[in-house]
Amino acid sequence: MAYLAKMPARDIVLIVEDHPLVQITAAALIENAGMATVVAADADEALEILTGRDDIHAVFTDVTMPGSMDGIELARLVRTRWPEIALVVTSGDELSEMVRLPSGVRFLRKPYQYASVVEELLADRLAAASPRRAGI
Repeated sequence: MAYLAKMPARDIVLIVEDHPLVQITAAALIENAGMATVVAADADEALEILTGRDDIHAVFTDVTMPGSMDGIELARLVRTRWPEIALVVTSGDELSEMVRLPSGVRFLRKPYQYASVVEELLADRLAAASPRRAGI
């Protein structure tokens, strides 16, 4: 439980996951580490949230989901529009060698464990990141 002391409660992680049970599990893991969560069921909803808020510090997204884009495309778009946001992409499948994640994006295979989720988010120094400023 050493991770609890490392994460301020004000860090907010956007979870992008279409399966409700996985949403709940991911949110519980992240919230137990002292972070707040916001949940989106697909990339389109995630983009609406990111566009409307400037306090998201990280995006934790599944690869496969309904909507206009998958988690890989979402990660690319987030990296381009909001480069200061930490990104963790997750899937129950291995990523193909053909799939290239944007620079600085981490991959975590499901099923994930508490320590793995927190370590991946901490790896991007989420605790030291400042929230986005409006207009960036």
